[in-house]
Amino acid sequence: MKKYWFLSLSFFILILDRVTKEWVVKNFYRFETKRIFGDFLRFTYTRNPHGVFGIPLGGKYLSLILTLCAFVFVIYLFVISKERFLAFALSLIIGGAMGNLWDRLTAGSVVDFIDVGIGRWRWPTFNVADSFVTVGIILALAYWFFEEKRKGARSTCV
Repeated sequence: MKKYWFLSLSFFILILDRVTKEWVVKNFYRFETKRIFGDFLRFTYTRNPHGVFGIPLGGKYLSLILTLCAFVFVIYLFVISKERFLAFALSLIIGGAMGNLWDRLTAGSVVDFIDVGIGRWRWPTFNVADSFVTVGIILALAYWFFEEKRKGARSTCV
């Protein structure tokens, strides 16, 4: 099926994520910050041993297990998906998940460096993989939301 071509996008995301993280590790000291676009966008090298947005989920092993379970579930959704748009969204999530899983398996923590906000009001530091996971989740939720509305509209017309 043509949807499996989207997995090449997943591997591109993995490579992009690895390259950016390696660049940060080689060019920044831990917790070093460099302004990219004023105070709004900065690169700040941190490591996240916890779950999403640094939320502690019971230690690094539990975080790894939960991440692996979520990854397997998204792979399952990709395999059973019949719509190309949904497969595209899931391939973004898969690519980002592979990037963060790589870090968790090899280093026990995830390299984060994208730091956005204004003054003291900052979003939790994140990385390229997180960005693709977030966009993929938004697209998948939008697909399911509009698909359910479309199915509901179709069933009421009968």
